Amino acid sequence: MTRVLSSACVLLLVLGLGGSARAGSKPAIAILGLEVYDNGGGIDPETTRAAKELTMALRDRAKAGTGPYLPVQGGEKAGEKELIDEKLLNNCDTEATTCMATIGSELGAEMLMYGRIWLEKPAQAAQGTYKVSLKLLNVKGKQLASSTVETLPLAESTGVRLTAHAKTWYAKLVGATSGGTLAIRVNIDRATVLVDDEAKGSLTSGSLTLSGIPEGRHTLAIEAKDYQRYETQITVRTGETTTQNVTLVEPPRSAAQAREAPGEPMTREGTVSAKRSNVWKPVFYGTAAATAASIGFTVYAWRKEVSAADDVTSKLVSDKNCGSDTGLTGNERTSFQSACDWRKRNVVGWVVSSVLGAATVGSFVMAYLRNSGPEDDAKTAARGRHKRRELVVTPVVTPGGGGATLQFDW
Repeated sequence: MTRVLSSACVLLLVLGLGGSARAGSKPAIAILGLEVYDNGGGIDPETTRAAKELTMALRDRAKAGTGPYLPVQGGEKAGEKELIDEKLLNNCDTEATTCMATIGSELGAEMLMYGRIWLEKPAQAAQGTYKVSLKLLNVKGKQLASSTVETLPLAESTGVRLTAHAKTWYAKLVGATSGGTLAIRVNIDRATVLVDDEAKGSLTSGSLTLSGIPEGRHTLAIEAKDYQRYETQITVRTGETTTQNVTLVEPPRSAAQAREAPGEPMTREGTVSAKRSNVWKPVFYGTAAATAASIGFTVYAWRKEVSAADDVTSKLVSDKNCGSDTGLTGNERTSFQSACDWRKRNVVGWVVSSVLGAATVGSFVMAYLRNSGPEDDAKTAARGRHKRRELVVTPVVTPGGGGATLQFDW
């Protein structure tokens, strides 16, 4: 029995210490219900309603835990008393700091927030407004830590607008940072950060910290060159730091862009011929044409020689006797000299044709057969290319004097 009691005592002690640690993590605050002050026109229901809603909004700020204080422990309603009731119970005719400190101590609070609200007279305001007086008391020190007097328009004395005023006034009294902090980490060094489509700054080494972001939900966007826009919804709380890690990705590329990207292999389908850029092709075509023309002229000269020699019956036309026309009559002498002249042209034509033919063959080799051995054929095949066969034209002269022909090879 003693052992069981000892264990139970230890357990209660641990729980008590744990509860004290949690409660002591932040100083405790009690927020008294605002007192409705009669400014000479009586206390109307609307002012009473506004006082209750404003009190609830201030207490919600303490419960959020984002500021420097937490609500007092000991039950949900421990620190939610009415100012006018506590003053009556403690015989406080005024809001003297010593008397208010006593109230705070009884509630178990280290800080006490209280105040009053009243409706301004019509002569004092063009439109209906409330005046709100708020004070924050250091209970142990028995002195005011801060105070403020604010104006609350009747049109903003309820709903979301009233809550917004309560957030601002609470932060002002307790010294809490206005808004929250947003810490952004991105996988690139440079980018622009936008909050609710408003540029807030640029990254420095892939990070940026923004302070004073209003509490609530916001749209965070990150924009950077050559990356897709990043956008998401975030929630910021006053006094807290929200960290957002972002990974930007590159936009998808089209097939054409992927093929043309530098440093990456290109894939091409189809059959192409190996291109050779040199001057030998036009030389080949020119010499081939000149050779054909020279051969044509040579054949023409040979036929003219034969035709002229037919008229000379008593003299053989040759290189040895072309200089002698002895024994020939007038017409025979003329035919003999004409045959000799055409023979000379025929000889010159064959010489020129031989030279041009050699040039044609040489230029063809340089233009189409150079660097096309087995080793180069293997290299060409490895590059996915196929050689295209070329057309070869060769002039052929028959020795029988029947004229010139052309041989086509491909």
